[in-house]
Amino acid sequence: MRNAFSVSNGMKTIFINIFSILTVDNFTIPGGVMDQLIERKDDNTRIVILTTKLFEERLAPYTKNKNVSIEFIAKIPPKGIIQKLFQFFYSFLIFTGSTRILATFGARADIPPAGGNRFYAPLKSLVANTFGRFAFIKRNVTPWLYFKIFRARPYRKLFDTYNPTLVFVPSIAFFPDVELVAEAKRRGIRTVGMVSNWDHLNKYYIPLHADHILVQNEPMKREATGWHAYDEAQVQVVGFPQFDLYSDLPKYLVPKAEFFKEFKIAEGTRLILFISGAAYSLDEPDILKTISKWIGEGKFGPNMKLFLRPYAIARDLEREKEKYQEFEHDPNIIINWRRGDESLINRRYYMSMLYYADVVISIFSTTAIETAIFDRPTITIGFDGYQKRPYHQSIVRLEDMSHFRNVLDTNSVKVVRSFDDLSKTLQNYLEKPEIDSAERKVLVEKMCYKNDGEASKRIADFILEKNNG
Repeated sequence: MRNAFSVSNGMKTIFINIFSILTVDNFTIPGGVMDQLIERKDDNTRIVILTTKLFEERLAPYTKNKNVSIEFIAKIPPKGIIQKLFQFFYSFLIFTGSTRILATFGARADIPPAGGNRFYAPLKSLVANTFGRFAFIKRNVTPWLYFKIFRARPYRKLFDTYNPTLVFVPSIAFFPDVELVAEAKRRGIRTVGMVSNWDHLNKYYIPLHADHILVQNEPMKREATGWHAYDEAQVQVVGFPQFDLYSDLPKYLVPKAEFFKEFKIAEGTRLILFISGAAYSLDEPDILKTISKWIGEGKFGPNMKLFLRPYAIARDLEREKEKYQEFEHDPNIIINWRRGDESLINRRYYMSMLYYADVVISIFSTTAIETAIFDRPTITIGFDGYQKRPYHQSIVRLEDMSHFRNVLDTNSVKVVRSFDDLSKTLQNYLEKPEIDSAERKVLVEKMCYKNDGEASKRIADFILEKNNG
């Protein structure tokens, strides 16, 4: 009866799938996409949040608003040999630098190369260099085959109940978003897609096109039109919604005295921030020991500390604790175990950590973009500590990932190749933090679009416009 009521009263319904942790974190910041959608929608627009029970507590407050509800759905991945073979086929209609690394070596250094499936790499490349060369196969043949092979339609009843006028899938590269697009297309319902991270378009092909796709920056737009065969008119650049908080520092920055007190940092201390790469980098303890030694020797002047931020997410937490246990009592190192997501206070401490750092050290990660927003000098570790590792375990393999080439091309980040190089670069940046400032501005312009704190608003406005159009 909900369906009959909505139709008879002219109610328009938007499905928004908030199924991944990245989407939850990025869309639920204060004034974020969910707040903007609810604030800007009219009384004839209903929002149905599709999610998993895991996020019920975080998303429940939005249902206090008029015409906002939650439906819990299950993820239905490919099943059976035919579906899995077809997924293999369409995934490798592109074979980028990132795909090559994942297919031959893998991103993580703690598992066998490519998860033990390295022997498939030539076949994956062959698919991309034959079938993947033709836009017709990507745009027409692949969707046609998808509908023939994936016929279960797990969300049919949900669509029958609400009869949505628009479906928004912010993680279109993954299930269940793919199946939601499929059901919408079967019914002729408008779809808007988005990728939840900046490296999702350069890894695997996405089998179904949304009517429109939102991307965070111009390089991603080129990936959507090039590798994924979208028409340019279908692609809209919006920026990173999770960076919107960074444009209002007086409101969200933790005061420096409060931040230093939280971590027992003496007033006047300078900080070298080290962002852990978790299982993607095996030799970080070598780097930390050496920097601690340099600090103890006074190499960088007085009042210096190494501020270590482990990869504090659930799946890597125990590994990180074991990895950094030896540094718990190092007088030159301060460890920050706070997470950078979930609660607003954690997010505030995370952005404050980046802001108060004098120099940032990381691997090839998103951190380079965030620190550039705050104009902080950033060093990327491009060597394996005191040993030479094989390529599949070496940190240098991450340099070949396609998305990070967009950062390196701006020369805004220094990649160091040895301890001597690291020492000299740290000294230079600590003495003259303005080095590479112009390049960091170029990076922000290139990768963050307008960086005006309005990305969430642009996303919400686009969704509402297409729902009403």
